[in-house]
Amino acid sequence: MTASESNSLACSRVRVLLEPYSDGALAREDRQQYDALRAHLAGCSDCRLQHEQAISLPFRLRALSSPPPPDSLVAGVMRTIASTRLATRRAWTLLVPEAALATFILWYLSGLEGITSVASGIVGDLLGLAGWSSGSGSLPSIPHADVLLLLALIALTAIAGYHLSILIRLTPAGRTGSGARRAASE
Repeated sequence: MTASESNSLACSRVRVLLEPYSDGALAREDRQQYDALRAHLAGCSDCRLQHEQAISLPFRLRALSSPPPPDSLVAGVMRTIASTRLATRRAWTLLVPEAALATFILWYLSGLEGITSVASGIVGDLLGLAGWSSGSGSLPSIPHADVLLLLALIALTAIAGYHLSILIRLTPAGRTGSGARRAASE
């Protein structure tokens, strides 16, 4: 390439050389073309704009093509979502007994009057126990409704703990057993 050819690179040739120029390969392989391209970019605003776009990361990323997704992608995602939804829905239906017990307890307490009667009963029982322990009174009798309420609270606590353990196992971070093996194989 002569000196006059290097100074008069055509815009079409410059655009072909922009990629190796931007990557630095042109400077290593052909120093004369590299210098000619630099001179052309200094005088040609259209090619300079092409060069700026070629070296900008967003422009280069948009120029990349993405590989097509595998045919089984949609079916696999839908299968995973469906099984997760079903398991979660099944776990939340376990809350029905908890709701029934909570409704019973709220019905038993029946608002402020129920709460005050329970509180006064507890205070009376504690005072009776204090008198019994000092030897000045008899052991207070426990009303059957209080025993029923205590059993309902124990049952509610046990069921809630069990259901929480199930819900924790359903979360992606807490998946164990076959769910973890299935997620690892996919």
